[in-house]
Amino acid sequence: MKQKLRNVRLYLRVTSEERELIKLFSELSGLTMSEYMRRRAYNIRVVAKLDISILKELRRLGGLIKHINNESHGIYNSKIIETLEAITSCTHIIERKLS
Repeated sequence: MKQKLRNVRLYLRVTSEERELIKLFSELSGLTMSEYMRRRAYNIRVVAKLDISILKELRRLGGLIKHINNESHGIYNSKIIETLEAITSCTHIIERKLS
């Protein structure tokens, strides 16, 4: 499907503080300021790339901790279980936020 050419400008007055917030939120979401504002205007959910990156990293760390537990034959089992529960809890919080 061919994308429509966006050739009409919309001017919006904001304070310098508001502009900085819009810029920050658009950067966190990995979008241009224009695309961020369009999505917000249409009430389309904007997800920060940072949340997705953190979720991936937590899952990776959980896998590494499981690997260490297997390689050490469970020497640190109680601490590893505690750590994995904390990681799982964090990933569930992020997953709920993203859905």
